[in-house]
Amino acid sequence: MIGLAFAYTQDDAPTAARLEAALAGEASCTHLSVGRGNDEAVLSDLLGPITSDIVLLVSDRFLTNPNCMLRAESLFQPNRSLLPILIEQAEYADTDGTLVRGETKLSSRSDQMHYISHWHDRYIELRRDTDTYAEADRASFERYLRKIRETSVTVSSVVEKLGRSGMKSYRALEENHFRTLIDYVRRNNQTPMTPTTPPVGTTSRDPIQQSWRLADDGDHEAALSLLDSSRSQDPDNADLHYQYALMLALSSGKLQEARTELDALLEREPHHAEALFLSGELYESAGDYSAARTRWEQLSDLSPTFPRLNERLGTLLDEQFPEHSAEAAAYLRRAVKYEEAGADTLYRYAELLANKLGRRRKAVKMLRRAIRIDPGHAPAHYRLAVALFDAGKKTEARKNFAVATSLEPAYDTPVNQQAFYGAVTQEKPVQDASPLAALKENIAQLEAMLVARESSAPAPPPKSGAGKTVLISGATSGIGLATARRLAADGYRIAMIGRREDRLRTIGRKLAEEHQAEIHTITLDVRDRDGVGEAIASLPQEWQDIDILINNAGKAKGFDPIHAGSLDHWDEMIDVNLRGLLYLTRAVTPGMVKRSRGLVINVASTAGKEVYPNGNVYCATKHAVDALTYAMRLDLVKHGVKVGQICPAHVEETEFALVRFDGDAERAKIYQDFQPLRSSDVAEAIHFMVSQPAHVNILDLVLQGIQQASSTVVDRSGRDKYAPKEEE
Repeated sequence: MIGLAFAYTQDDAPTAARLEAALAGEASCTHLSVGRGNDEAVLSDLLGPITSDIVLLVSDRFLTNPNCMLRAESLFQPNRSLLPILIEQAEYADTDGTLVRGETKLSSRSDQMHYISHWHDRYIELRRDTDTYAEADRASFERYLRKIRETSVTVSSVVEKLGRSGMKSYRALEENHFRTLIDYVRRNNQTPMTPTTPPVGTTSRDPIQQSWRLADDGDHEAALSLLDSSRSQDPDNADLHYQYALMLALSSGKLQEARTELDALLEREPHHAEALFLSGELYESAGDYSAARTRWEQLSDLSPTFPRLNERLGTLLDEQFPEHSAEAAAYLRRAVKYEEAGADTLYRYAELLANKLGRRRKAVKMLRRAIRIDPGHAPAHYRLAVALFDAGKKTEARKNFAVATSLEPAYDTPVNQQAFYGAVTQEKPVQDASPLAALKENIAQLEAMLVARESSAPAPPPKSGAGKTVLISGATSGIGLATARRLAADGYRIAMIGRREDRLRTIGRKLAEEHQAEIHTITLDVRDRDGVGEAIASLPQEWQDIDILINNAGKAKGFDPIHAGSLDHWDEMIDVNLRGLLYLTRAVTPGMVKRSRGLVINVASTAGKEVYPNGNVYCATKHAVDALTYAMRLDLVKHGVKVGQICPAHVEETEFALVRFDGDAERAKIYQDFQPLRSSDVAEAIHFMVSQPAHVNILDLVLQGIQQASSTVVDRSGRDKYAPKEEE
C-alpha cells in the first residue's frame, strides 16, 4: 500500500480525517500536525526526514500559524512529491456583513500580499510592544519574536511557491468524490515511510542559524559573539552584517549600535533592502524622522512594493511632515493598491483625500473599504456618516452614525444629534406665475413632505455588541456557554476558551450558524501559565483587541472537612480559581491599558461572601477572587479599565456539582427539591453588566434563587412552584 503523509495545522484535523477516510484502502496515512504554542513542534522539522508523498492542507489557519510557516521553504524539495490542497476559511460578505465560507486564496499577488502583510504586521507589533509582552518571560518572548521575524522574512517566497504549485481545491475534490486525490495516489509509486538518517556527527555550519538559536536559549552574548566573529572572517557577507545589526536591536536592545552597524553596511551595500527598511525603523524609533524618511525613500526607489514600506512611509509623512500631504497620499495610495491595507491605513488615506486633497468621493470609497475590513472601526463609521450627510444621503448617514455611537459613545453628543436628527427645514420657493413652475413647486413640496416623513423616524440602531470583542474562559459549559450564547445573540464577537477541543469547536460552529456571529475558539487550560501568555500573544490580528474579559473558568472539588480534604483537590481549585484567573488577566489587561478602555468581569460566587461547612478551600478561593476584583479595580481605574464581579449562588445547567463530587451523579443531585438559578439567568445578568454606558461600572452583582436565603438556608419544599415555564 502506498505511504502518504498529511501535513497540517491542528485546527484542520477534521478535514484531514475526512481525506483519510476517502483514501481508505488506497494509502497508509501518517498525520503530521502542529499547534500554535511557542514550545510546540515546527512542521518543517517534522517533515524533514519524511521521503513519502505529502498532502499539505493549506488554509488561512495554516498560513497564520507560526509553527506551520517557519522555514516552510524547505517543504519544496526537488525529490519530494507535494500536493497542496486549499481548504475553506470563514470570511464576511461585502453586502451584509454575514459570515460565509470561502476558499483560501493565493493565486493573485493581492491574495499573497494579505499573508505577507499579516506576518510583517505581527512582527512590527511585537517589536513595538516588547516591554508589555516580555515582562513575564523574556526568554520565551524572544524565542517567539525570533520565530515571527524569520517567518516574516521568508513568507513572500513561501506564498509565491504555493501560488505556483497547482494547488487543488478541497471543494472541487469533494464535488468529484475525491477521485482526483485517489488518482494522484495511484499514479505514484509505493514509497516506504522511512526517515533519512543524517551522517553521525554532522552539525549545522550556518552561523546565522546557530546564533539565533543561542539567542533563543537566552545566551545573547554568545550569539552576538558568534555573529561578530563570523562577519570579521567574512567581511563581504552583507547578510552577516545585517543579522548582527538585527540581533543588536532585537535581543540586546542596543539600538544605537544597531544603527551604526546598518549605516556602515549601507555605505558598502546601498541597495540592501532589508537593511534600508530596518534602518528607517530604528531612526523612526529614535525620533530622527528625517533620517527615517531618507532611508525609506531610498528603499522606495529600489523596491516600490517592499512589504509595508508604503504604509509606513505614508504614515510618517502624514504625521511628521504635514506640509507634504500630497506625497503622503501617494504612498498610501500605493499601499492601498499593491498591499493588503488595513482599516487604519484606509482611514488615514481617506482623511488625507477629504481634508487635504478635496477628493471626497474617493474618500467615501476608502471609508467603505475600511469598514468592510473592520466593521468595528468607529472613526471610519463616523467620518463616513459626515461625508454621506454632506452629500445628501441622510438615511445612510444616520445608519453609520448610529453604528459609530454604539461603538464609541463619545460621538453621541448633542451637537451631533442635532446635526443628524434635527428637524427638517423647508425654504419657501420663489413664486413663478407659469403653470409649469407651479407644478414644479407642488412636486417639490410633495417630495419635501415625503422626505420629512421618512426622516422623522431614525433608522433602527445596530445590535449593541456590534464590533466589540469578548474573551470568555470556561466557555464549553454552564455559565460560560450561556454567556457566549447570550452575547453572540446581541452581536458581540466571541473568543471562547476551553480545554475540550472537539466540544469547543462544535459549540463555536453552532453559535456562528445560529447567531451569524464571529466566533474564535482557543483550546487552552488556564492553569498553563506559559500557554496562556502564548495563546493571547499569538491571537490572529483581528482578535487582538479584547474589549471585555470574562474570567469564568472555575472549579469546586470535594466536599470534606478541613482535616480530611484531598490535597489534590485543593491544588486543583487554587490553580483554576486563582492562578488561571491571574494568568489570563495578566495576559489581556496590558492591551486594555494601552487602549485606555476595557472591562474585566470575574465570575465569583456567594461562597466569596460567606463560608459554609466543608466548603473551606473553595470558599477561600472565592474570597480571594472578591479581594482581587477590588484590588484590580484600584490598579486599573486610572487607565479607564472597568473591573467588576458577579456572585451567583446555586446554579443549575452547569457541571459544578458533578465535578465537585468526582462524577458521582447521585451525590450531584442537589437541586431536585428546590429551584436554583439557571446558567441563562447568570448570563442575562452578565449581559446587563456589559451593556452599561461607558461611565457606569457595576462593581459587584450578587444573585440567588428565590428559595435560597444563604449558602446553608434553602427552602427545599419542592421546585414546582418556581420552575421556569418550559418545565411546567
